[in-house]
Amino acid sequence: MFLPKPKTLADTGLSKELLFRLVLRHLQEEASLALPALAQRLCLRGSIVEPLLQELKTLQLVEVRASGRMDEPVRYALTQKGQYEAQVLNERDGYIGPAPIPLAAYNKLVLAQSLGERSIRREQLEQALTDMVISPELINALGPALNSRRPLLIYGHAGTGKSFLCHRFNKVFDEHIYVPHAIAVQNTIIPLFDPLYHWRTEQQDDEQDARYISCKRPLVMVGGELKLNMLEVHFDRQSRQYSAPLQMKANNGVFLIDDLGRQSFSADELFNRWIVPMEERRDFLSLPNGLHFDIPFEQILVFSTNLDPETIADEAFLRRLGYKLQLSAMPEHLYRDIWNRNLESYQLSANESDFRFMVDKLHKESGKPLIACYPRDILGIARDIMHFNGQAGMPLNQDILTRAWHMYCVH
Repeated sequence: MFLPKPKTLADTGLSKELLFRLVLRHLQEEASLALPALAQRLCLRGSIVEPLLQELKTLQLVEVRASGRMDEPVRYALTQKGQYEAQVLNERDGYIGPAPIPLAAYNKLVLAQSLGERSIRREQLEQALTDMVISPELINALGPALNSRRPLLIYGHAGTGKSFLCHRFNKVFDEHIYVPHAIAVQNTIIPLFDPLYHWRTEQQDDEQDARYISCKRPLVMVGGELKLNMLEVHFDRQSRQYSAPLQMKANNGVFLIDDLGRQSFSADELFNRWIVPMEERRDFLSLPNGLHFDIPFEQILVFSTNLDPETIADEAFLRRLGYKLQLSAMPEHLYRDIWNRNLESYQLSANESDFRFMVDKLHKESGKPLIACYPRDILGIARDIMHFNGQAGMPLNQDILTRAWHMYCVH
């Protein structure tokens, strides 16, 4: 996708008033700026910014401050009147950064970058999950679920690898997209790019509109800390900036709600919030000033829980999810693969009798199922014990495994 740099004010899709505000805020922060530096900060051509500066000069909000040196460019600064105006603007909206893109351009962008009808192939999914031990049966179920683009519920006993699996979903779609620094809803600016979820790539072209950043498809993951207000546009009174809701940051990627049922609100409240976006693929938002707007809901929505789905959702909602995948105890041969991988990861050596002791003695007598977390966690504790006792590099033994098991398991 190529997004050319705007050549005129009209090409930006933004109002002159909004850009005036941004120019004043940048000049307030830096005291004075030359035209090239200001244009770079706004991610706009100098030919767009210069007429704005000239008009602000006419309004007596900006003045020229020459350095007195022929080799330095003219710098612009705020007049006393401009300082007052910038302070008033700052009290209403503290955003300072690149120029945003208009809401209509954002909606068009998200739809153009939608996963759409592109199908995931078996080899593509297997490649994305190469660092996992996963059964062919789960691959057979997961591939169609991701291809459907419908919401997905993954459930099962704690420790079966649900979160570990979900973390790798965005690897399946190994391609870059464009994310704007911010969007403008009329003259309200909502920052969107978030380095926590949007990982930059090196795809930027000098002729590309710099208001967009090339990123990997995002993976937004939240758990028990999720609050319902995180799904709405929020205004922070301290920073005086708006923040985009999580599902907006997840657009064109994956939105994972982990530990479903352990939030401070009921799962029914969350489900009710998602019914319309899931069915219409549009989300309806509002600003604190009462302005309503909608955005595309183009993401793979994944719920993960170790609770019984029927205890946290009614049958009608479970039907809407479409795909429900259960992760449970694994066969011994897969458990052995995880054991061997973790032995290598922790640089431990063990023989067949140690593995049999783990399975036939520790698991069987305690009634613990063969799930993915045990080899990783038990062997990690065993390594810590051995390092503490000066046994690093020595073979693992059943006594150390027993001690590690009892340190890990509460009964």
